[in-house]
Amino acid sequence: MTSGVPVVLSDFELKSILALTERFTWHIARPIIASLGLPTGRGREATNDKILESLIDFKKKDRQKFDKIIASVNDLVFGQVVYGEKAIFSLSVDSQVIKLLDDRYALQWNMMKQPTSLVETIVDDVQLQHAIKNQLELVNYSKQNTQSILVFSSIRELVVREKVPPSKLAAYKQFDEIIAKRKEKRQCFDVCILDSASNKIHVLIDTNGNVVGDNIVFAKTNFIRELYNCVGYQFNSSEKDFYPLIEPIFKQNVMPYSSLSYKVFDLSFLTYEGTTHKEKKNVAKKDLRDDLFNKEGIKAVGNIGLYRIGIRVDRNNPKLQLADSVELIIPGTLRRHLGGSGCSPVNYAILSKCISKDDFETLTKLIL
Repeated sequence: MTSGVPVVLSDFELKSILALTERFTWHIARPIIASLGLPTGRGREATNDKILESLIDFKKKDRQKFDKIIASVNDLVFGQVVYGEKAIFSLSVDSQVIKLLDDRYALQWNMMKQPTSLVETIVDDVQLQHAIKNQLELVNYSKQNTQSILVFSSIRELVVREKVPPSKLAAYKQFDEIIAKRKEKRQCFDVCILDSASNKIHVLIDTNGNVVGDNIVFAKTNFIRELYNCVGYQFNSSEKDFYPLIEPIFKQNVMPYSSLSYKVFDLSFLTYEGTTHKEKKNVAKKDLRDDLFNKEGIKAVGNIGLYRIGIRVDRNNPKLQLADSVELIIPGTLRRHLGGSGCSPVNYAILSKCISKDDFETLTKLIL
């Protein structure tokens, strides 16, 4: 008899739930959890305990509802892994390069043992510590019309920046802020979108919630090397420079920006006195362009020397109980502003808080 055997979650089911509560930022994860009919608690740990208890109960009493919840979670995790916290690069290449990459990765995918879900490829802490760093592994391939989407997993050592309260360090109590850096192993999911209609390769480097320029550039270089190896030669490409988009996004008076609704929450600019100024609004409904400082400053000097911009686009998803925003940042540099087009290009933009292809396209239609 099996009636006395306790009902437990499988390793795969447990991994699915933990991916939802740990990979998603908390303000996004919490309403999604509620939309699935699962309980929430005060913080991640308390919520995890309540979710697991509830799921075990569903698995015991209502298997159909349990399977539906797990399937929904896996779809959500897939969307977050593919489109979530990413730095996007866009390369124009020869059409033959697109075809070669697509054919060879499609063949590789068809010949390998394919995971039933992307969640299966998420490693645990033990696997993470023993994994070889910077080795890209194909974990998903799909084709939609003229686009092929390739997902790669790799373990990277990221430089993580953290703020340390000066009050904790006796010798530094007089400081206002201390920024500490440490290295940490993390699993990252990088994505390659091959677009045969435009002959472009869009590379999405996983920032894993940690946007540091050196991390991004190293990961992108490693990724492009993988593409070179696949094709068999170092193909030519032309990278998109996102810097020229900063000014029209700010002014919002030409297409497509004039027809879209968004708020500016992050700005860096050079003042006419020769000093740099940075502003950031944490309140989602605020727009820095409505700030009196900027209005009066622009009126006085004509134009501010803008070299970085971040915008928020409202997201309203009643099904997932989300009423928040997705974010796009073009991280320009003062050097580029001063050096003009002859200086280093700003070859990536940062996409944040996306959990689906719709979110991704909401932001990329502004820059691609």
